[in-house]
Amino acid sequence: MADQVTYLDVPDKSENDKKLYKSLVLANGLHALIVSDPSPVPDDGISSTESSEEGEKLSESSSSSSDSSSETNSVTSESDSQASSETGDEKLAACALMVDYGSFAEPRNYQGLAHFLEHMIFMGSEKYPEENIFDAHVKKCGGFSNANTDCEDTLFYFEVAEKHLDSSLDYFTALLKHPLMKQEAMQRERISVDSEFQQIAQDDETRRDQLLASLATENYPHGTFTWGNLKTLKDNVDDDALYKVLHEIRREHYSANRMYVCLQARLPLDELEAMVVRHFAEIVRNDSKAPDLTKFDYRQAFRPEFHEQVFFVKPVENECKVELTWVLPSVRQYYRSKPDQFLSYLLGTEGKGSLCAYLRRRLWALQLIAGIDENGFDLNTMYSLFNVCIYLTDEGFKHIDEVLAATFAYVKLFSNCGSLRQLYEEQQAIEETNFRFQAQRPAFDNVQDLVFNSKYFPSKDVLTGKELYYSYDEQQLNELIGHLNEFKFNLMITSQDKYEGIAYDKQEAWFGTEYTTVPMPAKWKQLWTDSKPMEQLFLPEPNRFVAHDFKLFWSAKGKPDLPAHPKKLLKTDTCELWFRQDDKFELPEAYMAFYFISPLQRQSAKNDAMCALYEELVKFNVCEELYPATSAGLSYSFSAGEKGLLLKASGYNEKLHLIVEAIAQGMVNVADTLDEGTLSAFIKNQRKAYFNNLIKPRALNRDIRLCVLEHIRWLTIDKFKALNDITLEDMREFARKFPQELYVQALIQGNYTEESAHNVLNAVLSRLNCQKIKERQYVEDRTVQLPLGSHSIRCHALNSSDTNTVITNYYQIGPNSVRVESILDLLMMFVDEPLFDHLRTKEQLGYHVGATVRVNYGSAGYTIMVNSQETKTTASYVEERIEAFRLKMLQILKKLPMEDYVSSRESLIKLKLVADMALSTEMGRNWEEIINGDYLFDRNRKQVEVLRTLNKEDIISFLIDTDANNLRKLSVQVIGHRPVGMNEPLLTVADDNDAVKAAGAELSDEEMPEDDDDDDDDQLFEALANKMNIVFLPKEGDSSTITDISEFKSGLEVYPTLEAHQQGAEISRTVRIEDALSNT
Repeated sequence: MADQVTYLDVPDKSENDKKLYKSLVLANGLHALIVSDPSPVPDDGISSTESSEEGEKLSESSSSSSDSSSETNSVTSESDSQASSETGDEKLAACALMVDYGSFAEPRNYQGLAHFLEHMIFMGSEKYPEENIFDAHVKKCGGFSNANTDCEDTLFYFEVAEKHLDSSLDYFTALLKHPLMKQEAMQRERISVDSEFQQIAQDDETRRDQLLASLATENYPHGTFTWGNLKTLKDNVDDDALYKVLHEIRREHYSANRMYVCLQARLPLDELEAMVVRHFAEIVRNDSKAPDLTKFDYRQAFRPEFHEQVFFVKPVENECKVELTWVLPSVRQYYRSKPDQFLSYLLGTEGKGSLCAYLRRRLWALQLIAGIDENGFDLNTMYSLFNVCIYLTDEGFKHIDEVLAATFAYVKLFSNCGSLRQLYEEQQAIEETNFRFQAQRPAFDNVQDLVFNSKYFPSKDVLTGKELYYSYDEQQLNELIGHLNEFKFNLMITSQDKYEGIAYDKQEAWFGTEYTTVPMPAKWKQLWTDSKPMEQLFLPEPNRFVAHDFKLFWSAKGKPDLPAHPKKLLKTDTCELWFRQDDKFELPEAYMAFYFISPLQRQSAKNDAMCALYEELVKFNVCEELYPATSAGLSYSFSAGEKGLLLKASGYNEKLHLIVEAIAQGMVNVADTLDEGTLSAFIKNQRKAYFNNLIKPRALNRDIRLCVLEHIRWLTIDKFKALNDITLEDMREFARKFPQELYVQALIQGNYTEESAHNVLNAVLSRLNCQKIKERQYVEDRTVQLPLGSHSIRCHALNSSDTNTVITNYYQIGPNSVRVESILDLLMMFVDEPLFDHLRTKEQLGYHVGATVRVNYGSAGYTIMVNSQETKTTASYVEERIEAFRLKMLQILKKLPMEDYVSSRESLIKLKLVADMALSTEMGRNWEEIINGDYLFDRNRKQVEVLRTLNKEDIISFLIDTDANNLRKLSVQVIGHRPVGMNEPLLTVADDNDAVKAAGAELSDEEMPEDDDDDDDDQLFEALANKMNIVFLPKEGDSSTITDISEFKSGLEVYPTLEAHQQGAEISRTVRIEDALSNT
């Protein structure tokens, strides 16, 4: 084997990284990085305990009882020091392959071809000719595969159960060696590419990138449309010519010497190396080279108007932001000193003396982001785009001159403050600590990062290249500071409001983005020239949150046996505290989670909206104090749930409690610090947040579905409207009342002690001083029982330019149990690939299709969802095809060979037994059990016990019984819009409501404001927003169509009360591995 490979330097790694690495180049030029995880491999955990198909099955009653452990029973089991671990010792193997070919290298007359080629590669090989056969094999093996195309690279990646790695590599490499890419598959797959484009066509960040691309200097490679659609791949395109060039490009660029692969599994390095040689050594090498992008001068990458004009852009979402974008040399060459990342930290910091803090105090901005995005358009071999993005309030937009003046002053601060070495070395030490105590990542994520690093860093630096500040380089830092001190940046102002009466009179060619340009105003040039230091703006102070004590408490006590599950330390009328000291990951980190459950939130839509405001106001009050913590290896989130507020904090345990205490104090301070100006700014910001959520069809679809299913839930549109009624006194009263009556659920895990956990909770409770909840009905989590039969609820999308239609068919089963959920998990595993093959590949109904298990407050069901476009298919037709597929599920199962049934069941069992890779995964699973009120910490083990007893007939009987006796279906349809004058889609069925015109934001002619460029646009938005309404569309003579949610729910049975359930409504489990892993 040695004569077939050349070995490279072994990568440097952290002292706590137990994995083994080998870097090599095959004889055909392919670069490989092999990662061996030294965790023990089980002999065969499945076969040793697997029951036969005729084996004894667990009864439904025993399964159900095991799913509902009482509080006493769960505590008793947790106290057993020999309790078995929730997860097993299974791990998933993963592979990522990067091809040194991307959109920048595609022919100009076939824009989007690189993306199209990525799709076509999966359409069968000479060895395995069936379309999507690789994807089907991976899913059968409990895995997941995907691919994406960037500007300079194309990435393919997958993960599977380890025993199937070798066979999966055989299927995968067959696609790279001899892909079929048949012409008939090409006809269908470009529709899929177009659907993918349509789904992102309303994304403002993508639209911004394309607008900047339109400013590229002629013949520079970044000036193209990289997504591809039917216009570039079908209209006026000769199919034979496209077919020919597709194969030519593949043969030329998919050469072994331009491929990088990373493979990770728990196999020895030599065995993995043999696997790499066996599967990848025969990939053809033609010694082609990627285009040399270094020949393009970054200073000439964009035409002069890039920085000479100001770009005013109308967004899809209601957001207001100002962006300054500098063109820098490619910073990949500076990876050892990372001056760009250091400057990102300095410009993006939100602590005392920062630009963000200055703007926030004046309520001119609420968020600031600075740095270079890692996408291929912003960071490539030609140039880097350094961006400062300031999200403005309405007041900030009115004071944009002052915002720019402060920004200019802060940017110039770095060239006038002397040496930055001390600040740099503080960040350097933080990053060294982070790398030293880096948590393990799932192989699936790890191989994607490492294969990228293999291309862009020397072998020795593959693990450290992105992570460490190797050394301070003042010359490189000053070079980038010098660039930022040139008045040569793109200024883009994005707003629904029009600045000083300008008109959006231009339109970007591909996404239709409305914008205009004006010469850089003389007053802004003068602001830059006259910019002087401001006493309110200064460099960050020494960070008090930097950790220094890394003592491990479990190790210090001699590593005693500990319970495998959280232990309840405290239970009162106002709180419960769960705790587990870490004995697996041995890192100086901890995770803390708190759910502040209040009866206030669910009482009205207005209260729900005030809870969202309260959350934002608390974060606003503490952000300046706590931002340094986020720069020192700590993190936190504070968000509104369905019946209260959720706080999560994580990081080095030494000072983690300071975050929790600061937020608890912030909760009680809001009422005393709130003023009219602050409330007004946050109400406007919350209106924008609700608006931006409402105009997304998938978000609206989910909102409607959950509102129908949950006993008490308010539509987002109702909360949006309720914001108009909130007064300063209302908000102060809510902020005073919220901490007074609470039930607090808490979980603390990691490098902590029981005493310290008690101390943290006591510190929180002493600040809140809360009493027990009196009105229990508002904190009980309940779902309605859908009526037998089929019901639908339909409305139009609120964005009249969005063609996307989202259809979700929900099938409610009833009360959940370990057995029911296990059956549904297995069922979804069997139907996922046929669903993809039928509805996407063959019928081309939409790019995104999926089947998902849903558990809503203890009620089980599943959904089948399709995201299509109204320009191609009607909603009624898509719903009909979904239902047609569901009716085929029984036949799919009956025809399934027993060998495939057993194999898929084993793969699902292995998924359930996948070991936690990091404390965050274990913590998340345990926290879900607590806030759901189930406390079934060994859920996965119990599911495995059930799965081992389930035979094929059990699943078939379940389907037959559900269809015959318990079909409870809800079809939620958010219907996209066709352009005015467009003909009916080709795929359609009769629809009694085709003539009904009911736009999402419905206005009468008298109420519609005139479209006058001179009108005040803020008033225009308010007029539109105030009249916005969701109109549920009827079907004449069809009583199963829901037009009033409250009326529909009023006559329904409600499932029994559950004590405490998740903040929103649902646990989502899909057969896709990335989702399955997040719940194991």
